[in-house]
Amino acid sequence: MKTKFFILTFFLVLPFYAFSQRSLEIQDVSTGMNVFSGKDTEAGIVISAPLTIPLTFESTHDKVVDVFNKEIKGEEQLYYIRFNTGKRYRGRKLTIITNDYLPLTIIAELEPKELKQYKIIDPDAEFVYGCYYEYRKRGTEFFQKCMYDEAKEQYLIAKECSDCPENANLDELIANIDSIFLYQKQADEAYELLDYSKSSVLYSKILTLNPSDAQASQKRYESITKYSNDCQKYFDMAEVYKTNGEYDKALELYDKIVSENCGNALVASSEAKKIRILMNSRKQRVKVYAYEYSKNTPIGITTGSYKNKKVGGYFSLSVHQDLFKAFQKDYAEVEKPELNVSFGWTINPVSSFPLWIFFGPGYTGIGEFVDKNGDRYVGEEEEEGVESYDTTDDSDDNNPTFKIYSAISPEVGLLGKIGPIVLRYTFQYRFAISKEYEDKIKSTRHVFGIGFCF
Repeated sequence: MKTKFFILTFFLVLPFYAFSQRSLEIQDVSTGMNVFSGKDTEAGIVISAPLTIPLTFESTHDKVVDVFNKEIKGEEQLYYIRFNTGKRYRGRKLTIITNDYLPLTIIAELEPKELKQYKIIDPDAEFVYGCYYEYRKRGTEFFQKCMYDEAKEQYLIAKECSDCPENANLDELIANIDSIFLYQKQADEAYELLDYSKSSVLYSKILTLNPSDAQASQKRYESITKYSNDCQKYFDMAEVYKTNGEYDKALELYDKIVSENCGNALVASSEAKKIRILMNSRKQRVKVYAYEYSKNTPIGITTGSYKNKKVGGYFSLSVHQDLFKAFQKDYAEVEKPELNVSFGWTINPVSSFPLWIFFGPGYTGIGEFVDKNGDRYVGEEEEEGVESYDTTDDSDDNNPTFKIYSAISPEVGLLGKIGPIVLRYTFQYRFAISKEYEDKIKSTRHVFGIGFCF
């Protein structure tokens, strides 16, 4: 008799328990444009549900459902689930379980890289929950529609409800609305003032608080577009100013591009650095050009950079006019053709004095026409007991040859600036490469120069 009583009781209670659990609805909100960002062999599902309805999951083909991330967005909890794909997972079903609700089952047979999105809804929520939940829910709906005044009003009413929990984050939600009002005002003002960089940042802050704000999204896009166009316009104008030598104006625009963090800021920074170096060089009159004279090489030029507190460099070249005659084989007119080439470093030992020391290696080459015996050729005039050369004969026996005597010629000197004028003195010491012709090359050389700097 007792057994029959328990069986009867079981069958009476079972339907009552089943009907006591409410049903949830699930909506497929996939756009078809999203792609899962995981491995090529994986797919994903994103499920959103009210914060008051925590979810757990079971799968027919997976021992453990891989919920790799959770995120709170407004009044909803988002669950990010990762699945392996392939033939072995065909027919996979995902069961969604939560307290006080009947389980939901969806087909989770996914293609590689596919991303599905679902939304869990409690259709009876407004009839089940009390004052707090109802007004909070309304506030969230208004918030998502960007009706911020209405949303704030609903949140304030929810705070006054007797069933409002102590840990409700309504103050945070109201503060977010106040921040949106502030950002909106500041962003619109910046946009009107054509400060698109600032307005794009402020509209981005609004979207951080409410990603569904379409107006802020559109304004942000417009700001970024106008901002990019302005950056390119500034850069083009700066390039024109630089080409025209208006460096102050070019520098101002390059700096503006950098300060506003434009996409071409790195290029602008590099160009600004070059201009500053050039302007600083001109301010210091770094570049020097001078004419130099010495007895053996009256035709001489030198150029170089003479910087304050920094090491510079120089190059010098000097020749004797007989060198050109030697190229023309004008034997009778050539006495002692000479060439000097040198380079080196410049340094300003005391920055308060416009005086530079320079030093470096050099090369000296002295040419001479010699006869077939190796003696210096003295021209067509006959010497006593010596037969003159017949210059009309082009044979190798009669034509003298041009021989070059070389020396290593280190040098040191001083340069002084008097406004745009420079004075330069060089002392050079020569080491003949071969002792056989040491007497052909003078051991020292003094050079004087004058020029200008800018």
